[in-house]
Amino acid sequence: MSELPAEKPEVLVVDDSKVIRLAARKMLGTEYTINLAEDGLVGWKMLQENSTISVVFTDLSMPNMNGMELLENIRSSSSDQIANLPVIIMTGADDTDTVKQQVFDAGATDFITKPFESIDLLSRAKAYARLSRKVVELEKKTGYDKLTGLYNANLLVEQGSKAFSFAGRHKLFISVIYFEIQGFQNCFLTHGKKIAQRIIVAVGKRLQEVMREEDIAARLGVAKYALILPMTNKQKTEIVIERVCESINNLVFDTGKEKVRVTFKTGYASPDFNEELEFNELLDQADDALQRAITSSTESVVCFDDEIDVEEPPLVITEQDIEQAFIHILEGNFYQIPEQHLSTMVSRLSSFMQYADNQLTVDDAKNPTEKNIAI
Repeated sequence: MSELPAEKPEVLVVDDSKVIRLAARKMLGTEYTINLAEDGLVGWKMLQENSTISVVFTDLSMPNMNGMELLENIRSSSSDQIANLPVIIMTGADDTDTVKQQVFDAGATDFITKPFESIDLLSRAKAYARLSRKVVELEKKTGYDKLTGLYNANLLVEQGSKAFSFAGRHKLFISVIYFEIQGFQNCFLTHGKKIAQRIIVAVGKRLQEVMREEDIAARLGVAKYALILPMTNKQKTEIVIERVCESINNLVFDTGKEKVRVTFKTGYASPDFNEELEFNELLDQADDALQRAITSSTESVVCFDDEIDVEEPPLVITEQDIEQAFIHILEGNFYQIPEQHLSTMVSRLSSFMQYADNQLTVDDAKNPTEKNIAI
């Protein structure tokens, strides 16, 4: 049986010059998956959304967010995966040694001068992609989150699968809870990396304090945590969630300017032990419940089996919509008026007819007809 081809390492190239971006894609495209961004702002968004990027090449002078600002964002990121990425600065002839030293001091990994040769770009991509991959593999092998000491996602799956299999064999309950810190991104941007890391570490400690010896706790993302509760039904899971949230809500962090409190959004899944389910499906159920909790303005805790009302966004009807609806009326095309516009149209027509009736009454009073005079 032939092995599946290995996935290409991913590289991000950030430059406002389309020529440079396309040249980089041509030089690296056969060996790497290339992500292209026209400025630092777009590149930063890509990094946050794609955790498989292993090397960043960036220009310095760009609109919206320049290379130095992008580098600072990367190095100060609350995500270790982003903060530790190799960043190669693509310098031009106008960039002085002083500028290069400033960028190096800010955390640049290496430099490459434009216009660059294919071999120079390839050699740096290969060297740093290999280094980045080794770091990721080492973290996977250790199985623990460096910041909190909790399990990482890989060890959660490994140990959670065993607990799930045991529960299935012996017809026991098992539950999974996903937690996410509310507003963490805004907290990070407002108060900085040190406060953000204090929050992450403190939350991890609180989870360890409330969990039982047989429970499994992990940090899955920047501000996302998981608890696997063997031999725990839905009712008992709700008690654990209440205890965890109460403990977290008591945390207060002094930033020097203000005090910051932490709250959770929570999703969980507690299937019946007779339900046929795979472990990954159970994790997906808990994540689905968490996403519904995050998007809800009324519920902070959601069970996968719960049905919650999804708020419809407010209907916005523009003057252009009204004008088009009036045209349909004048042309007799009543059925072409969108149903959601009908109530507004009726209201507008009623007001217009009342106004027209009042105007006709006033005109009649000012200009009586011959019939009125005769009377």
